[in-house]
Amino acid sequence: MTVTSEILQKQWESIDYMDGGFLQINTIHPLEWHIGYQSISQRTLLMVCDVEIDSIESSKSMIVTRRIRETDNRWTLTFELLRDEQQDVFAIFCCDIIEYSTSGNNEVEALNLVIDRYKQWSLLLELQKTGVMNESRRKGLIGELLFLEQRIENMDSPLAAIQGWAGAESADQDFMYSDGWFEVKSIGVSAESVAISSIEQLDCKDIGELIIMRIDKVALNRNGAFSLNDITYRLFNKLQNNSNAHDLLRTKLTAYGYMDLQEYSEHKYYHSGTQRYLVDESFPRLTRQLIPIQVVSSRYELSISAINNWQRG
Repeated sequence: MTVTSEILQKQWESIDYMDGGFLQINTIHPLEWHIGYQSISQRTLLMVCDVEIDSIESSKSMIVTRRIRETDNRWTLTFELLRDEQQDVFAIFCCDIIEYSTSGNNEVEALNLVIDRYKQWSLLLELQKTGVMNESRRKGLIGELLFLEQRIENMDSPLAAIQGWAGAESADQDFMYSDGWFEVKSIGVSAESVAISSIEQLDCKDIGELIIMRIDKVALNRNGAFSLNDITYRLFNKLQNNSNAHDLLRTKLTAYGYMDLQEYSEHKYYHSGTQRYLVDESFPRLTRQLIPIQVVSSRYELSISAINNWQRG
């Protein structure tokens, strides 16, 4: 049986924490899995195996504990949720870590996969408390990855193309190259304006471009539709013969807050077009020189129809 977050949520809700104990998850796996409660509200994932488990560091979101069970001398590993507000993402974490480690050929391989995946999740939850990106951030990442794909295809060095992706590190502009900087915005096909979230995004003395990606969430069976995971898989496939570029892309995706989750395969999007605008000295924008020094930050919107004069072919 495929384990889903909905199934686990229902199982947790069926457990009376006053009774203690755990429910075994019905799944074919090299390791044995259970869910339950450590206390009134602390949901816990429990793994049981016959191989020794090394010490694992806990995180701000989860307490990780290993011990030998006295009843049968088997090893147990528990992941205990600390924050009630993260119950939904904890269910996703449980499903993902079980699914990710199911490919192990034996307990040792599966256990190593469990530990590796937990470390990835720990880093992810440090970057964003929700663990899973919201809709706006997903669309933003899709737009940047589509633009990055174009740069990889058009540049001599895939590594240089990825090195120029600065948005993953929250830089002022999303991409920086020798031929200019590029700020990528993902909006719906019917949107008439584009939001500029900070003064610094378009405030650069060098000439650059504002890239508008028209991206919408669509039905799963829409012709030409793709998921966030589809794009990342496609990029990694293009880089399979370039280990340095491949590894750097993985690092930057992690920094952005992305991890290969089933959740990112279940929603489809459609890219209906791209508009490019030259951002030079005459382009309408807010800059530090134009605003009072007392203004610390600002978010504003540009009318797309009003910037037609700067549109590039």
